[in-house]
Amino acid sequence: MNNRQLNNNGQFLNSQQLIYILILVIIIAATVIISLLLIEKQKKKNKTENQVIRTKRVDFWFKLYSVSINFYPLRNYLLRIRKRIEMFDMSDNWTVSRKTIKFSCISLGVCFLLFLILMAMDLNVYFLTVSGITIYVIHNQIISIFIDRIENRLLIQFDKFLGDVRHHYHEHGMIDEAIYDAIEDCPYEMSVHANKMYEVLTSVNPESELEKYNDIAPNKYFKIFLSNCFILQRFGDKIVDDESVFLTNLNYLKQEINIELLRRQKLDYLFNSLSVIAVAPIFALKPLEKWGISNMPEMANYYYGSYGFTVQIILFFIVILAYQLINRLRRDYEYRESSEGILGMILKVKVIANFISIMINKQYNKALKYANLMRIAGIHHRIEHFYLQRIMYLLLGLITSTFIFTNIHAITRNNILYRAELKYVQTENIDEKAQEEILKTDRKFIRKYSGKKPSLKEIKDDLLGSGSIDDSEAARIAAQRIREKLIKYNNEYFKWWELIISLLIALACYNVPYGMLIFRKKIIQMNMEDEVMQFHTIILMLMHIERISVEDILKWMEQFAFVFKDSISKCIINFENGDTEALEQLKIDEPFVSFGRIVENLQSASDKIPIVRAFDQLKVERGYYQEKRKQDNEILINKKGTLGKLIAYIPLGATTFLYLLLPFILISVNQLMTYSEQMKNSF
Repeated sequence: MNNRQLNNNGQFLNSQQLIYILILVIIIAATVIISLLLIEKQKKKNKTENQVIRTKRVDFWFKLYSVSINFYPLRNYLLRIRKRIEMFDMSDNWTVSRKTIKFSCISLGVCFLLFLILMAMDLNVYFLTVSGITIYVIHNQIISIFIDRIENRLLIQFDKFLGDVRHHYHEHGMIDEAIYDAIEDCPYEMSVHANKMYEVLTSVNPESELEKYNDIAPNKYFKIFLSNCFILQRFGDKIVDDESVFLTNLNYLKQEINIELLRRQKLDYLFNSLSVIAVAPIFALKPLEKWGISNMPEMANYYYGSYGFTVQIILFFIVILAYQLINRLRRDYEYRESSEGILGMILKVKVIANFISIMINKQYNKALKYANLMRIAGIHHRIEHFYLQRIMYLLLGLITSTFIFTNIHAITRNNILYRAELKYVQTENIDEKAQEEILKTDRKFIRKYSGKKPSLKEIKDDLLGSGSIDDSEAARIAAQRIREKLIKYNNEYFKWWELIISLLIALACYNVPYGMLIFRKKIIQMNMEDEVMQFHTIILMLMHIERISVEDILKWMEQFAFVFKDSISKCIINFENGDTEALEQLKIDEPFVSFGRIVENLQSASDKIPIVRAFDQLKVERGYYQEKRKQDNEILINKKGTLGKLIAYIPLGATTFLYLLLPFILISVNQLMTYSEQMKNSF
């Protein structure tokens, strides 16, 4: 009964379909293996041929990369992989592109094959969604391991490299030679960057080469170090308080790296298992369902009906949202340049572009508010993109909610036709075969009278006349049962109030991009104080250089800024029209108190007060700021950890309540009401 019923519902594949999927997996795997063997064979065959033929053969990967990078869904993914590969392999564009596409093919290929294998095991809406989420999580973990571990390892290597440079600089006082001598003890990843640094410092035009290196440097610490080496080579070292300014700057830089490494270790420890906790409840739905039905058969009406479908959709949405929020909390803030992408392509349609322009003009003050919020949140897109994104979310919410309501009615109708209601099974006390015959008869007459309102007598006469039932009393009972089912069946259609709910859901989806901006803004505000402390370190490195100016300090701050980058860039552009006005506008654009104090000191320095005097309190209060930063980092990490745990356990709580407790409560209430009615009727 159950297997036949599941097949009728279209939830599972038959054995023949499973065989087809397995054959497909085998064909794909065989194709990949044969292709690799052919490539390897061709590689050996052409090993002795000329360079032109070799280049044409190997260029397959580069051409594949060139095509894939122009395909929008893959573009961001490939650029993300490429950026991390460039960390430790600063080869030419051709080599890096080939390595990027190779890793992407392996990563996506493994995930695709794993997805097919999971789908071959079972296939229904639930398992399809679970498989998709599983692959998504596994793939993200692969990328996370590839990215985070390499970056952390590179930071550790860089910290050791700074110690070696300090040692060799003590010996002969020449920074380029100190870097060259330190290369010998460097691991491969660090040696690539060290060699590039040495080439920059010994080049004919080191300033131009420095700008090129900053575009591909793995993080800001590499930029700060090489920029300090460039300043040392250009202006020479200076002794302040019987200490070398360059070596003091190296100490500051090492402290920054150690703080960063400790922060990452603590975040990794706190968020290590939160993603798994957030996703795990999805895998518990079917076991909970089986356990609930085995202990209380009445729960089948909830799990296999519209309630079960709706709750599964809600839980899937909660799990995906929780997983995304946890990842956003864990990731560092990154400054990303704006790109048109698919939103830009859609905006090229004049009708859409004109409609959004009308929306912006009608809500101009709100548009300015959204634009400022996007700037603070680090979303560097046009305001038109934000409005288009909201419209797309609205349409997606409307279509999805309409589909859900339509599917709920379809599931309920299907259950009426193919599932025996528990009350009829209990009262009639029939076996499974007889029950199937009853369902078949009911199904026949429900379909016959679909959309109609026949009387009980009409159905009874039809049952007797068709020969489906011979006994008059049995026909009466069957007619009553069919009529009850028919009323429910005819009542399952898309209603006006469901349209209103769909519109409300669409309206809520319309505000999702705004909500994500607010969430992103909150995360960035947590990082503001830490970035201000980094500005202190940069200023301490620059303040003793005699030829340094306020504009130079702003350029350094812009180069290493994330949160305040746009405002500092705007200040530098306005600096030529008046330094006082530009700095005052910077204070208005960024009202953060700690950052405002730096701007006030820059204003003092722009009034011909030496920069050393303007920032002399920084060195005096260095110890205080270091302790304050440690405390702030602890508070920030604890906040993120607490918020992450709260988000991670929401899916678990929702699953327990919606999929276990609430059906049990509803069944208990229904049984209590039924018992009360029976008690009233007995008196």
